[in-house]
Amino acid sequence: MRRTKRRYGPIVLLALMCMLIGEAGCTSGPATKASPGPGATKGGLPPGAPTGNGDETVATVGGESITRGQLVDQLLANYGPQTLRTLMLRIAVEKEAEAKGISITDEEVEQELRRMSEGYDSEEQFYASMREQLGMDRDEVRRDAKYRLQLEQLATLQVEVPEEEIERYIKEHPDEFGPRTELRLSHIVAAKRSDAEQIVHRLEEGEDFEELAREKSTDEFTSENGGDMGWVDADDPLTDAALLKAAVALDVGQTAGPVRTASGYEIVKLTGRNTEAGMDAEAAKREARRQLALDKAVPMADLEQSLLEKYGAQISDPSLKS
Repeated sequence: MRRTKRRYGPIVLLALMCMLIGEAGCTSGPATKASPGPGATKGGLPPGAPTGNGDETVATVGGESITRGQLVDQLLANYGPQTLRTLMLRIAVEKEAEAKGISITDEEVEQELRRMSEGYDSEEQFYASMREQLGMDRDEVRRDAKYRLQLEQLATLQVEVPEEEIERYIKEHPDEFGPRTELRLSHIVAAKRSDAEQIVHRLEEGEDFEELAREKSTDEFTSENGGDMGWVDADDPLTDAALLKAAVALDVGQTAGPVRTASGYEIVKLTGRNTEAGMDAEAAKREARRQLALDKAVPMADLEQSLLEKYGAQISDPSLKS
């Protein structure tokens, strides 16, 4: 299923810069009347942002201080043009959505957040990942989701999708709209079949699967976590088909193998199974139309540039021009 590409880098930098620069650097000019984007309030600052001056020491090393001003100058030099463009886009998209009468409901935002969190074990893990990797709290993630939905609706506003195309798309992509089964898998990978058979024997003798994975598995990406592969779709194209076939037939807690795969010989354990009901007819039509409309729509980068031009975006500081 096609997704709008999410460019989190400028968003995170925008919030970081606003926090570092302080109130004087993020609230000047008429831009404060619009919603500048994730991490900013009506006044332009993220909640709890400090307002220290540029001489404030933010770090020391070898007895030398690094000031807030030095840090801000470096951030502006490295990322200023990109981050400023993100801020201007937030304003332009907000204005255009208002002009076109586009209103994003809480339900639409929640649905988009559910889409974004697919592949995570839980909603809590998704938000924890956004916070740890990107520095975005729940409100910032929600604001970005709303912005993306506004941009999508602006892009597809004039796109016509015939009913027969929608019906055909649904028939040709049953995996996107029908019932979906996810499997939580763990595995132990061995280079030789004899090694794998020895591991199977030790499991039959009652040894712990996770401990054996840490000790014996040649997969360095999962061995430290006891072989845990996380949740995968039952028909995930990125997971070895033979391994999935063996796992689907298991009950939770059971193991199978050795299974010959591209990685060697694997013993797989099913640690969880989750089956979600498919979309109802109307929801499937809405989602199919959305995907088809996005395929036909003007590229997002072109739309963003046209909105900046429409609303007369100008950069006054030459050092912040790309």
